[in-house]
Amino acid sequence: MSSTPADAAGRTFRPRLWPTVATLLALAVLVGLGTWQLQRLAWKEDLIARAQAQLAAPAVPLPTDNLASLDYRRVVATGSYLHDAAFAFGFLAEDGRPGGRLITPLRLVDGRVILVDRGWMPEDLLPPNVPKGLRPEGMVTLEGIGRWRGDGTRAWMAPADTPDQRRWYGWNIPSIQAAVGSPIVPVELILERNEGPAGLPKAEPVSIDFPNDHLNYALTWYGLAVVLLAVYIMFSFTQVDGKQP
Repeated sequence: MSSTPADAAGRTFRPRLWPTVATLLALAVLVGLGTWQLQRLAWKEDLIARAQAQLAAPAVPLPTDNLASLDYRRVVATGSYLHDAAFAFGFLAEDGRPGGRLITPLRLVDGRVILVDRGWMPEDLLPPNVPKGLRPEGMVTLEGIGRWRGDGTRAWMAPADTPDQRRWYGWNIPSIQAAVGSPIVPVELILERNEGPAGLPKAEPVSIDFPNDHLNYALTWYGLAVVLLAVYIMFSFTQVDGKQP
């Protein structure tokens, strides 16, 4: 019995020039972004580790140089408050009450001035309305966490500062210095214990809360690269029809 001719069909991989070029460029970008996020991950983990080590170290007196190294370092400072130059920083509600951070400059015994974050205060008690009972007089010795503010950091989409209302939303040191009326050291000393009665100003322990989503971002970029490659391969196969004798 003679065989009957049958139709045969198949698929073959036939990449086209411009889709291939576009895919390779897109893959390079996606893989590059993923690798950059892994580098950012290593940088962020090192930053967190160094900050945690700083917090665990014993307190030191405020040095006269290399002040940027004080970021997250426990610092001891002795001086007198400049209450008339105090101001509010940021906006933060506590228990449904609007308020902000009370920042009071401290003149050190060596004449330098630093900014002391004494804690949260309700809106009606912020400068210039800080009660007299919350205005320590004379020399005080404080221990807190140093934060370097010489880089002018401010939150994304922060409101504009209002020096005439004694409120700042970013660390604009020249502007703050002009309002204080004295050169200041670009270091903030954050108190972790309440100074006044009734828990005001409300100081809280400093914690390391750097956002660290770089691994998720890296996996996302690499995942998109895999999906793009799979789509390219799938659409590079074309149907081929033929006759088999």
